[in-house]
This record gives sequence, structure tokens and C-alpha cells, in this order.
Amino acid sequence: MTINSGSIPQSERIYQELKEAILSGEIAPSTVLSQNELARQYDVSRSPVRDALRLLEQEGLVQLVPKVGALVKADDFSDAVDVTEIRSVLEGHVVRRLAHSVTYEDVKELRDSLELVRGAVEAGDIEAFYHRERAHHDKLASMVRNKRLIRVLEGLVDPLCNRAYSAYVRSSPATAQVMYEEHMAILAAIEEGDGSRAEALMRKHIQRMHAAMLHMAGYDYQNIDLDM
Repeated sequence: MTINSGSIPQSERIYQELKEAILSGEIAPSTVLSQNELARQYDVSRSPVRDALRLLEQEGLVQLVPKVGALVKADDFSDAVDVTEIRSVLEGHVVRRLAHSVTYEDVKELRDSLELVRGAVEAGDIEAFYHRERAHHDKLASMVRNKRLIRVLEGLVDPLCNRAYSAYVRSSPATAQVMYEEHMAILAAIEEGDGSRAEALMRKHIQRMHAAMLHMAGYDYQNIDLDM
């Protein structure tokens, strides 16, 4: 982790780099981040390090430890299970709505978005796939033009849940191809105006992640049917 030159405050740069390392798994859960060691590593005083760690604490990524630094929180897969369950309902509603209101321009934009997802799949770039697939979900939600619904979905975004989702994708790279194909099927249903099918496909798509989160949380998930 190195700080790039520029006008960004030191604390912000340290925060961004630590956050990225925590979410990517480069810094493992339960790691203790020492203020003194970080100050030496970044060649700064302890003040910007403390500020960066406070920001990470506010996002729920670390727990501050007096006179030591911060403890990287463990993955909360049980919370991720709850989030995916809610998302399956809300995002199913999103694509049902889109099936009855989508425009030609919307479809073109969604196809372009999925081309980016496909490119990441073919390149075997799981990191890019993770970000592009999440961006596609956001794009679908934005197209219903329901500000309150968008805020609710945004409120479900949690750093630890994102890390759990990222861990799921990385644990099974072949799943990326399956998820891309599921998105193509959802888009086809939207284009055909079949809201019921679009909703069912989206809920099945998110249930795939839901099942993985159940497994990671140590629950029995065998009763969830993921066949398309």
C-alpha cells in the first residue's frame, strides 16, 4: 500500500487504500492495524492514521482498540444472508416494472452494460466482474425512476456484505459465467415484456448468492433450488 502524490489529504488516501485492502481480502479479518506501524509505513504522523481508522470504524470495517489501533472486523455472513433475502424481493420488483416500461434506449444501455460484464468474464478478471456486475444491478434499479426505492436499495449496501459477496465470487470463478447468462435471460424477459418471468429469474439469480451466504454462515442451504 502506497500513497499517491496529489492534493488529497493524507488521512483520506490512507483510508481509501486500507479500505480497498480490507474489502479485497489483502488485509484479512481479525488483523490488528497498529497506528505506529501504519505511520511508519506511510511515513506520516499518527494523526492522519487515526483519522483514517476512525473513518473505517464509521463504515463498520474495523473496531478501534485504545492505545493500539484497530481490529479488522470478521465477515458477517449472517447479515449478508438477510440483505440478499431482501434484495431478491426488491430487485425482482425492479425488473417486473422494467418489463412494462423499458425503452429502446434503456435496452441498449443495459446491453452495453452486460457487454462490460461479459468482457470481464472472458478475461477471467474476477475483480472487474464483481464491480461491473454490481454496477449493472444499480443501473437496473435506476431505470425504474423511483427515488425512494433506489434509496432503500442503496441503504442495503454494507461494506461487510460487499466483502462477503466479493468472497463468494472469488471462491467460485466459474460462477461468473453463470451469473452473466442469468443476466442475459433477465434482459430477454424484460425485452419480451414478461414481467413475471423477469422477476422469477432475478429472484433466482440473487438466491444463488443467498445460498452461498448461508453456506458461508454455516447454515444448511441444500433446500434452495438453483436450477434455472
